[in-house]
Amino acid sequence: MAKPVARERGSSVYRESLRNLVLRILLEGPRHGYEIMKKIEEVTNGKWKPAAGTLYPLLDQLRSEGLIEVDGIEVSRVRGGKRIRYRLTSKGMREAARMLMEKAETKFDIIRFYLVEGALWLRRAGLEEEYKAICEGIRRGFEKLGVFLEESCS
Repeated sequence: MAKPVARERGSSVYRESLRNLVLRILLEGPRHGYEIMKKIEEVTNGKWKPAAGTLYPLLDQLRSEGLIEVDGIEVSRVRGGKRIRYRLTSKGMREAARMLMEKAETKFDIIRFYLVEGALWLRRAGLEEEYKAICEGIRRGFEKLGVFLEESCS
């Protein structure tokens, strides 16, 4: 029996999001799978905890595509197995750069749609206090982003 189309699309979005997060995390340097899982949990404020059965096949796929490679294998101090550390290849770095450029262009459209236009719809529905609180949160977020951009991109 075929899966519903919406489920297939959701699954595809999940895989792409996980792939992008892994590439982004490995930009910071080599990590083993458990560290990658913990970093994803950290950056999503605990809302996303990918299972090992999802992450490790993705790591294998990224290796077969030449985007990551094994940086080292640790067997001491590891109970019941080994810890494989992965790093981006030069091809993986270029793929991560391509993904980041694409995200830079599209994420602001998503922010505008969800937050700004969403807040306007709340205002139209008579929820003025909620509208103001969301707008203030957006302003604070963009102020923080501005400071970060000044420090990082100049």
